[in-house]
Amino acid sequence: MTINLLQGIINKKIDEEYMIRAVIIDDEEKGRKLLINLLENYCDDIEIIATAGSAREGIAVINKNNPDIVFLDIVMPGGDGFSVLDNVEKIDFEVIFTTAYDHYAIKALRFSALDYLLKPINIDELQQAVKKMTTKIHEKKFNRSINNRLEVFLKNRALESDQKKIGLTTQNGILFVFIRDIILCKAEGNYTVFYFTDSRSKELVSKTLKEFDELLSEFNFFRIHRSYLVNLKHIKEYCRNSHDCEVEGDGGYVVLDENIQVPVSRDKKKLLLERFSQPF
Repeated sequence: MTINLLQGIINKKIDEEYMIRAVIIDDEEKGRKLLINLLENYCDDIEIIATAGSAREGIAVINKNNPDIVFLDIVMPGGDGFSVLDNVEKIDFEVIFTTAYDHYAIKALRFSALDYLLKPINIDELQQAVKKMTTKIHEKKFNRSINNRLEVFLKNRALESDQKKIGLTTQNGILFVFIRDIILCKAEGNYTVFYFTDSRSKELVSKTLKEFDELLSEFNFFRIHRSYLVNLKHIKEYCRNSHDCEVEGDGGYVVLDENIQVPVSRDKKKLLLERFSQPF
């Protein structure tokens, strides 16, 4: 056997080992064909090993083929994309959800730091998502860690609000914390500082306060100031007069657990007092 032929066999073997094995689950044949075309033309590392046109088919295809990544449509007749994840034998793959705009579904995905693509799929966004997933998959091949993001997402769907977790993207990765343990979120430009109940104190997270306001408002978080989002369950006291306060707020201030003082802006004062009249 010549050296060139041997090297060719070795290179082919390496390429096969580094190919990402993908499954596409979408009830629309047109959608499946379009995504196949985009992946074949713009994502060299992806090998499409199977497709499915329903949630039931998707479960069987995943269990049979053991893919590295699943492109999963959310809205399908006979069971949505989430039911697929609820019923597969083992979740040891990454997921990129594909969906037409659905506010509640997208909010749930963002909550657990999961990836999604809006239809019609943009080529640049597809390449970025695949690149990010490819890195994670290669890392997982050497580090057999559990897919925490999917675990958190699936558990959150069945839990009461005070038992739910949120995924926070930090400098070191993704930190999963109980919502009930968040005292306060503070704006820092395009970042947000989270303050927690334990002595770990705080964490810098790479999303804006506006995004967390949208995600956490239904969990008793209230934007009392343009720079502060507080967990109402951790408020100990509201003071109308801020003269003796370490922080100045023209709408007074609140005292949170850990004796953290946070100003209330004038335009939020009335709404906050109205909110205090309701259980939280």
